[in-house]
Amino acid sequence: MPSTEMILTILVTVIAVSGLFMLIVLFSMFLAMKKGIKVAGEYATDMQSQVVPVLENSAALIKSMRDLIVKLEPKMDSTATDLAKIAHIASAEAKKIQESADEITDRIRRQAERVDGLTTEALNTVEQVGQVVNQAVSMPLRKVAGVVAAAKAVIETLTKSSSRARPHN
Repeated sequence: MPSTEMILTILVTVIAVSGLFMLIVLFSMFLAMKKGIKVAGEYATDMQSQVVPVLENSAALIKSMRDLIVKLEPKMDSTATDLAKIAHIASAEAKKIQESADEITDRIRRQAERVDGLTTEALNTVEQVGQVVNQAVSMPLRKVAGVVAAAKAVIETLTKSSSRARPHN
């Protein structure tokens, strides 16, 4: 029959291994989250660096068109009509740019929700693994404690009955 020290050593080892396993899982989740946040940040920065110059160029183009209209309005009505068409096209392009920016924002939001869902699922899995490990360790420990208590009771009963039997002889 294994000694109490051996049983305790085995239990401490099992608990230490399960704790190490949970630490490794949590650390890997941390690294995955860190990488996901970094990628999302880089994606947002990249998109911003592409969208901002286009918007700035659009503003400069609109300003120059206004100046040109002021200069040419008294002289040429047909030119003013053509410039109005150009302004309409620029407005449509600005709307397209806005739609693109909205789509990019929506994609980033969906990715953030996806990362959140994955993180929640991983944490739930870690919690379930912890519960299973806890049950796997505590159930045998209770059984061993019960067996030890029963053996102790039997030994105490036998020693008490043999000590009572000796004085009567």
